[in-house]
Amino acid sequence: MSGDGRTRRHDLWDDDEFEGTTDPVGSSADPEPAADPEPETTAAAAPAAAAATTKGDEFPSRRAHRQQAKDDQRKKRPAWLVPVAAVVALALCGGGAFAALGGDDTETACGGEAITVAATPEIAVPLEEALDKVKEGDECAEFEVSSTSAADAARNINDGQAPDVWIPDSSTWIDAIDPDATKGQWLQGQSIATSPVVLATGADQQGEVAQVQSWGNLLNTEGGLRMANPDTDTASRLAFHASRIGQPDRIGLETGERLIFMSRFAAPSLNKLLADYTADQKKTQPFPASEQQIAAYNEDNPDVTPLRAVMPKKGTLSLDYPWIMNPELKGDALAIADRARTELGTVETREALTEAGFRDSNGSGGPEIAGQAPAELTELDPLDRNERLDAVDQWDKMRTDMRMLAVIDASGSMKWDSPSPGMTRWEVTKGSLTKGAGILPDGSQVGAWIFSTDQAKGRDYRELSPVTRLDAKAGSGTHRDRLRSLVKNSDRYLGGDTALYDSIWAAHQKMVKEYDPDYVNSIVVFTDGENDDPNGGLSLNQLLKKLDDAYDAKKPVRIITIGMGEANPTALQKISDETGGTSYIAETPDDIERVFVQALLARSGR
Repeated sequence: MSGDGRTRRHDLWDDDEFEGTTDPVGSSADPEPAADPEPETTAAAAPAAAAATTKGDEFPSRRAHRQQAKDDQRKKRPAWLVPVAAVVALALCGGGAFAALGGDDTETACGGEAITVAATPEIAVPLEEALDKVKEGDECAEFEVSSTSAADAARNINDGQAPDVWIPDSSTWIDAIDPDATKGQWLQGQSIATSPVVLATGADQQGEVAQVQSWGNLLNTEGGLRMANPDTDTASRLAFHASRIGQPDRIGLETGERLIFMSRFAAPSLNKLLADYTADQKKTQPFPASEQQIAAYNEDNPDVTPLRAVMPKKGTLSLDYPWIMNPELKGDALAIADRARTELGTVETREALTEAGFRDSNGSGGPEIAGQAPAELTELDPLDRNERLDAVDQWDKMRTDMRMLAVIDASGSMKWDSPSPGMTRWEVTKGSLTKGAGILPDGSQVGAWIFSTDQAKGRDYRELSPVTRLDAKAGSGTHRDRLRSLVKNSDRYLGGDTALYDSIWAAHQKMVKEYDPDYVNSIVVFTDGENDDPNGGLSLNQLLKKLDDAYDAKKPVRIITIGMGEANPTALQKISDETGGTSYIAETPDDIERVFVQALLARSGR
């Protein structure tokens, strides 16, 4: 492993030994991947759907069932068969079978349980054929192959139901293993095969895609694209990883709008995307899939306009199908598993994988798709582990709706000119609020307060709107429409001093009291000055202590501060830091708009 956490891919026919290929799980892990909803089991679905019928969490019960069946079968054997079978097993398995000659017909010749293998669906069939070769040469070798998605297998491992061997479709799924929930480290294994992630598109689709520059362009700035959920689908996961290579940590306005939209309408699985394409080839947007998955779909759906595979010109990442050993595997089971790994590197097995549409571990080969030879592959340098974790975390937070209270400074100084000619500070703030309200998805909940001094009944703040879903009915329109109207017509409230600290504390109390665990709960404060309250009120230290005392890890409410004009950047930063929020200083409409969008996207907690 290099210093930045990147690893060289190892294949089964490298000179290196298996034990030398490691990518250890670090001290932190991805949030537990969400379970992939059951895909539609129509004839149009991907061929993988039919294979994915056995989950990894069934291993214990299937072992017990099989052992009972063996015991029943042994009781029915003729008396002469037991010693003959024992002698044959002795010859095949060596001295370890000697105990079988003792005459106890309840003992097996080899004595071990089957090696359980959780393999991603598309590789399960060629894998079983290779394992049959191992069993032909070793009577004691038995395998139970479970066709299991990488996300499901990772969850099962964390739940204590780990297979002996795991073959996910990408090494990146090791990120999802919780090191505190397992014994030993799950290490990156050698690659069985590869398949690059490409853009799946149909010839009949509107806006036909002829070429793609990069995943970054597709996801961040241009083109129609639909994703499957990266928490469950590996092709979309790697496409999203590729889009973040070389990108800044903070997402800009245009990219933020696109990613929020894509995350809300992501399909639960690749099978759903393929089923949608089968139902209507003209309306389905292009989507990420592996080259092998597209080839298999076309073969299984000859009556449908074939999908094409468009390779990004600047490169892509590939599914790499690593052979990963359970760290608790030992003794005879470890030896058998290692022999099976070796079998997967034989010429015969490699040819079978090529026939199934895979490339070899160096990216060579590949299937013909829609009459086109496999495209030349440029493999991108992958993100390191921390970058991958950050990318997945970023996606998860963007697809979680926000519950936000905007607390807006309406003191008299907001009437003053801003650095933008012809615009007051209030006009700049209103513009950014209108823009921000436009990019949030309908499921988000947003409310608004204004504050100065003595706004309403002796209080320093006034509620313009309660925190409500943006798509909720409000009069003849929606709550989003109502917010825009309130912001537009709020000039009459301007005046007074800046009762900043008391207003922030009142807002925090309300948001904690009404906390909703299904949302990212936050307060966004806009102000152009320092705290200035002739009536007294809280000091900065008093506010910070109250926020610290009120912190509840089960109800985190972040405070994001956006300052302009004479705002005190040090005080605002301390307030945000106390709640795990962020603080920004901005002046121009572009600045305010940019930092507000960043505030909406930077959804980390304390």
